[in-house]
Amino acid sequence: MMKAAIVVGHDKISPGAYSSCLHASEYIYNSEVATYLAGVADIYKRPLVGGYKTQMKKLASEINKKDYDIVIELHFNMFNKRANGCETVSFPGSKSLEFGRDFCEKITECYMTDNRGAKEAKINGRGWWFLALMEAPAIILEPFFGDHEESLKFENPGMYASVIKQMILN
Repeated sequence: MMKAAIVVGHDKISPGAYSSCLHASEYIYNSEVATYLAGVADIYKRPLVGGYKTQMKKLASEINKKDYDIVIELHFNMFNKRANGCETVSFPGSKSLEFGRDFCEKITECYMTDNRGAKEAKINGRGWWFLALMEAPAIILEPFFGDHEESLKFENPGMYASVIKQMILN
């Protein structure tokens, strides 16, 4: 069993993308997913102080006090109502790419979706500061596109959480 930290992407003030299919923002949906992971992983939410970089520094300071095997930030994608599939974002050249590949494979196997793969974050690109500041391997998990009808496969947050739970427990 991995010692895992789950971070709910976004916050109440900046809730992220809104899925018209799931009728929820990233923050609302992933907060619900996180409730199912309590007890298997430590759950964190972004502190409501300053901008993104300030939030990430404060969050990393708290998370890095513990010796995690993996840190996962929960998100979902949005694009053009045609893009679909699962992808992860990881720090370049790190063990987190391997975790990202494993998560993509498991999610696409369970949900029969496209595997867009584990991607490396670009300097100052999406999620860079979250990934760069974590001492443990960290991934941003984006299992679906909220504006694509395929996202309806994920309408049960407990079922999606059970896939994440399996990965943490194995």
